[in-house]
Amino acid sequence: MKKRIINTIISNLIVLFIVITLNFFLPRLIFDDPCTPYYIGVPEDALLLREQIREEYGFNKPIIVQYFLYLGRVFSFDFGYSYQYKESVLQVMFSRVPWSIFLNLTILIIAVPLGILIGSKCAKNRGKKLDSVILKLNSLQTSIPTFWLALLVVLLFAFIIPIFPYSGAMTPGYSLNVNWQVFLIVLGVMLVLTIITYIIFKKFVLTLSLTLFSLYLAMVCSIPFADTLDIIYHSVLPLFVVAIGSILNYSLSVRNYMLGVCNEDYIEFARAKGMPENRILYRHTFKNALLPLVTSLGMNFVGIFSGSVLIEQIFSWPGMGELLVEANNTGDYQLAQAILLFFAIITIVANTITDFIYHKLDPRVGVR
Repeated sequence: MKKRIINTIISNLIVLFIVITLNFFLPRLIFDDPCTPYYIGVPEDALLLREQIREEYGFNKPIIVQYFLYLGRVFSFDFGYSYQYKESVLQVMFSRVPWSIFLNLTILIIAVPLGILIGSKCAKNRGKKLDSVILKLNSLQTSIPTFWLALLVVLLFAFIIPIFPYSGAMTPGYSLNVNWQVFLIVLGVMLVLTIITYIIFKKFVLTLSLTLFSLYLAMVCSIPFADTLDIIYHSVLPLFVVAIGSILNYSLSVRNYMLGVCNEDYIEFARAKGMPENRILYRHTFKNALLPLVTSLGMNFVGIFSGSVLIEQIFSWPGMGELLVEANNTGDYQLAQAILLFFAIITIVANTITDFIYHKLDPRVGVR
């Protein structure tokens, strides 16, 4: 086990180093001169001023020197300065992270339990009314692009029947005030309770659920109540659009996973012993169909922090996805670099956690 852990850590560090390297060189392939975005408003004949800009940001140094300086800044958590926002990159990024966490973690908390409940009921009642309805809704949802559904919802509930706002995360004039001390205190207390729960019950799914709930509760508790209500009001439409699709996807996945194991020998043996059908369904069938679901949850964990580019663009939700689009459109590549690196780190961490959960749920599955 220790050898597997060491191998996993080494392989992830290698992947991270490759990502950091690509993250440095790829943006420099977009422009012949990487300082081009910083020349906005500077006349072409103002050569002295342009050279000063190049010197200020270090673009006048050889590329290999810039690379090693970049590595040094990354390992010291100095990601540079966003010329668009006139702030440090980290400040800009982490002003957007809470918005992505709130929206996507809310979707996950709503969609996963409902998806598991509906999917298990469909598996139990295969071919009956609920199963047929879910299968048809999944087919319909697959054929309808998410952006089209989002635009339809905006048109219906923001213009024709103006119940909800069509853009933004708060009423104009409001600003999000996060009490980070409260956030850390609540998160710390909840994580301690989560650890205690794991020690007592040894349930990884319960532990993972409590961890996500701890993050969500800490975010909600650290925001004033009036602000929370305003955010919820503005988030109804994007939550509805994404949650509908997520619930249907999880339902279909759980249904198919459970049907894949419901005819195994140990299930038939449990039925032959006279075990109640509900106990067979939830204790044996669902437990052994859990591994594929863990992979899906692991990838969705990445989305909690990275946000959804499409939904955030349509609803003008100020999350990480929208920030990445802004950075790309304006050529603010130091900001784009930091965001992509952040996404990569979250992905690597999520995959590593997923691997270890896989191994705990089924020791036959090796950790990379």
